[in-house]
Amino acid sequence: MADAAVSFAIEKLNVFLTQRVNTRIGVEDGVRWLKDELGYLQSSVRGAEARQEMDPPIWQWMNNVKDVANDALIILERFSALEEEHAVRKEGLMDCLWSSVSSVCLCRKEASLYDIGKEIELLKGRVVVIKSRRDEYGITNILATQMVERRKRTLLRATSFENQVDVVGFEDDFKTLLDELVSEDLSLKLISIHGMGGLGKTTLASKLYHSSKVSHFKSRAWVCVSQEYNIKDVLKTMIKSFGRHVLGHELDFMKMDEIDLLQHLRKLLVDCDGYLVVIDDIWDIEAWIKIKKAFPDKQNGSRVIITTRNKIIAQKVDDRCFVHPLRFLREDESWQLFLKRAKPTPNLEKLGKQMVCKCGGLPLAIMILSGLLLHKKSYEDWSLVKDHLWRKLKADSVEIQEILSLSYYDLSFQLRRCFLYLARFPEDHTFEVNNLKLLWIAEEFISEADEGDGLVMEDVSEDYLNELINRNMIQIATFRWDGHVWDCRIHDLVRDLAIQKASEEKLLLIFDSSKDHSSPIHLLNEQPRHAIYNGIGKYLKLHASSSNYLKLRSLAITNEPGSFFKLEELKCIYTRFKYLKTLDLSCVKSDRMPKEIGDLVLLKFLGLISGRLPGKYIAIPRTIGKLKRLQTLCGSDTSRYAFPKEIRELKELRHLNCGQIYGGRLCIGSHQIQTLSTIAYDDWIQIDSVNLTNLRRLFIAGDAHTLDFIANLTSLRTFFLKSVFTPVLPTMKPLSSCIRLKSVFLWGTIKDPSELGLLPDSLTHLTLHTSEFTKDPMPTLGSLPNLTALDLLMDVYMGEKMVCSHDAFPSLQFLRLRYLSNLEEWQVENGALASLQGLQVVDCDKLKMLPQQVQCVPPIPPTFRFWIRN
Repeated sequence: MADAAVSFAIEKLNVFLTQRVNTRIGVEDGVRWLKDELGYLQSSVRGAEARQEMDPPIWQWMNNVKDVANDALIILERFSALEEEHAVRKEGLMDCLWSSVSSVCLCRKEASLYDIGKEIELLKGRVVVIKSRRDEYGITNILATQMVERRKRTLLRATSFENQVDVVGFEDDFKTLLDELVSEDLSLKLISIHGMGGLGKTTLASKLYHSSKVSHFKSRAWVCVSQEYNIKDVLKTMIKSFGRHVLGHELDFMKMDEIDLLQHLRKLLVDCDGYLVVIDDIWDIEAWIKIKKAFPDKQNGSRVIITTRNKIIAQKVDDRCFVHPLRFLREDESWQLFLKRAKPTPNLEKLGKQMVCKCGGLPLAIMILSGLLLHKKSYEDWSLVKDHLWRKLKADSVEIQEILSLSYYDLSFQLRRCFLYLARFPEDHTFEVNNLKLLWIAEEFISEADEGDGLVMEDVSEDYLNELINRNMIQIATFRWDGHVWDCRIHDLVRDLAIQKASEEKLLLIFDSSKDHSSPIHLLNEQPRHAIYNGIGKYLKLHASSSNYLKLRSLAITNEPGSFFKLEELKCIYTRFKYLKTLDLSCVKSDRMPKEIGDLVLLKFLGLISGRLPGKYIAIPRTIGKLKRLQTLCGSDTSRYAFPKEIRELKELRHLNCGQIYGGRLCIGSHQIQTLSTIAYDDWIQIDSVNLTNLRRLFIAGDAHTLDFIANLTSLRTFFLKSVFTPVLPTMKPLSSCIRLKSVFLWGTIKDPSELGLLPDSLTHLTLHTSEFTKDPMPTLGSLPNLTALDLLMDVYMGEKMVCSHDAFPSLQFLRLRYLSNLEEWQVENGALASLQGLQVVDCDKLKMLPQQVQCVPPIPPTFRFWIRN
């Protein structure tokens, strides 16, 4: 990590020197000196890292080099922020001739430059000490002659549904527990599954929860309790899962105390016909004692599944609880699981079986090991892994932490940082990968230097994500229709490693006011990234001065969903943390956004606050135009945002994804824009689309009169159009020129289904909503050669008979028919729907029966998401 950190710093220092003009000579000379000296030290760092084992002093020496490299970058960023802030002030002063104000600003700049110069001199002194210690510890440049092998990263393409690894050895467990779930006993039945971490309790519970055998449970919920739980949050999650929570009453919902929430949940369950609940990962029996009060026994066959690591908790759930322990995998099952990912050649099988045997039948350890060996093909590579594990043997078995650490150290420098960044998410948290990938880019874990061969940074981040998934260091929660991943989670044992290493590498700190932080001031000052789980007020009170946060580059509020921020707290964040590159407030609610946001001139990623009341919009202040480096603006899907014309000043903006953009005239000045969501049609037509050749995703709401503008969008992949007041959509002909178009969502009346034949052959996913066809659309839809997923929703077809003709839909894998109220007969001719893998028919009440050709098609997997905005 030290070598890569130094390389990264040298690259940034060089860019600074080549791009800066009129830089103060003292600053320029100091930066050049640091770049040269780091270059001289780098060979020694590489030699030290090549050693298999290192003495503690050498480790400390390498960490000192890495700290100097990182601090050099921080000084550059402060200098850049000072220059940009001064430029903004200068522009403002040009409008008024206040010479005295101008003089004050110049004096402040000179004082700040003087401070930066002093810090460079101090940094130079640290480098001199490091050089002397190098000789003292015997680290010489001669070590650089050792060849340090660097594995070239192989770009990985889209992750498919088949890449999910299903833990083997659960057949008997699954059958036993399923029998309990579907038994004829109508009384409330509790089932507890217990076993150590990594055995697969959650995987087994998920298989049961999503089984077609329990589809009769229309009311169901899944909630994770975890080691650090909040009963109110657990109850709110269950209430929302049952689908009975109305957004319009959100304020009342947020103000409910624990007793109110328990009563509200119990009333919901009393009124339903039977429920299925999974309470995952309980650590504390007191949590269950509180939650159990919400589950009434109405003699309707309801079921509750509980998973826990603690056998005593499993036994104390209830006297009548069915307690099921999970066993370790047998040797043959362990090997079968290993082969689901790793594909050893015959000469590697013996080595593989020896390593798998040492995993002790723990599924998580086997999966991580298979992910580690997936990209290693030679006997020598496998032998090195085995030798490492053998050195770490404890009680004749390998500790899971050793396999996790080995897999971590096998990652490239960039991938390690991407992995460690996952520590910012709370335990058992499910995170959307689209925002994660954009955060990786904003954090500079991925840069423009990684682009090439037609790939942009967003493509590279997708490859990084897929590699971590293939290594089983990230678990897939939900897939998109196209096989790409929608959201993920990280196993708590893997998360523990990420938290530990992130702290050691000084990459990220977690602040939780419910925990006792031993030396919080020291920790906050050292770490460049902070994730706040709760207690923003306490966090802000730790330091009254912004000078204590000079190293802070990233701030995220991650575990306070729906928490309301006072205006003063937001202002404090904006004014105190002036060197932030990423600020994620997407979990925060507030009435307005202060103008002080414009002070964060280095910002690359901004997760916007959401409004407290649905329907009301948040006015983005004009100072947003000062954020010249901003790449990503993300907002809540349920909030409305009004942007000022100054947004045209954001020349580097790549993603504007804000749910609903309200009123005014949105001005886009960036030719790099890739995502634009959701913009009113009247605003869109004011934009010159000729230069938007990088636009990949476009979401429009409003009464579109024409789609002629589409012809200019040569990179378009996803197109969403929702008609509001005049529901008739214009002709689809312009879409035929979009040769890269993959996904289309059309909401509104289409006069003639033959219009769909104008869609390009590249189309793989289509969702239609309220099309109101009077003619059967299936003959036209069935001719789309590459259509993979089709969703027909809400009176798409008003007729009574629908026919899929011979050989229609050659590529279709997933089909969903919903709310086709008049449909009575569905005919499927031989050869049609030959590739169909999943089918869902919902509320087509007049449909007499499914065609014989599709009766055996399984339901669409629960991990499949048809339409996802990102």
